Amino acid sequence: MMNKELVLGIIIGLLSAVVGTFLYVSIFTDYSLVRDYKLLQSYDLLSKVITLGTILSVLSFLFFSYKKRDSIAKGILISVILLLIVTFFI
Repeated sequence: MMNKELVLGIIIGLLSAVVGTFLYVSIFTDYSLVRDYKLLQSYDLLSKVITLGTILSVLSFLFFSYKKRDSIAKGILISVILLLIVTFFI
């Protein structure tokens, strides 16, 4: 059975990556993530945007690692690895 903190870390990692991607697109580009999804994909920018959005997950990993919440930090690391695999195939 999976540890509850590990699952919480995976959820935090995925949510922070989604929020980071949305913030990156809304602040630094002229695109809208929801409206211009196909456009970003056709220009091969979607995987790059998701990768830059994952920076927020890395910051949350560092925060929980500093607070000695290692199970949550492991979950965040697992979510970053999952995002790596997903962006590799996009």
